[in-house]
Amino acid sequence: MSQKNNAIKKEQLEAYKSAVRFLGIREHNEHELREKLSRKNYDGIIIDDVIELLKHYDYLSEARYAETFLRSRLKKGETPWFAAQKARQKGAEPVSLKLALEAAEQSFDAWSACKDVLDKRDPMGSYKQDKRLWQRQMRYLQNKGYDINTILQVMNNEDE
Repeated sequence: MSQKNNAIKKEQLEAYKSAVRFLGIREHNEHELREKLSRKNYDGIIIDDVIELLKHYDYLSEARYAETFLRSRLKKGETPWFAAQKARQKGAEPVSLKLALEAAEQSFDAWSACKDVLDKRDPMGSYKQDKRLWQRQMRYLQNKGYDINTILQVMNNEDE
């Protein structure tokens, strides 16, 4: 019996070490971490224990994940709403995500962000002379989550 307990504790320690390594690279939500530990063939009970331990020590935080995820997606030029959609797809906890989204939306200026993305992608403004390039830039901005009115204002050089 004690050999079995030692084997379980050893496996739990290995799972814990793997989880901490994953969290050391970047924030994860519970869903992502469970998937990664499952892929390493850890038992479901051991994964549950590891997740609870990580939450207890605040190594695993849904709120921190949501904030970090949204911030990283905003830096890539996406709108808060669009970034939140991607976080939902990755299994982010809804309440934490909603709070992080509200905070991100308060400081988000769609016009400025859209202009920054466009300027970074086409600093010379080449899209103004080429219809195909205009359409390509418009689709790119739409795929980042910007609404058509904001895109048209920015691309037509209209101020807020």
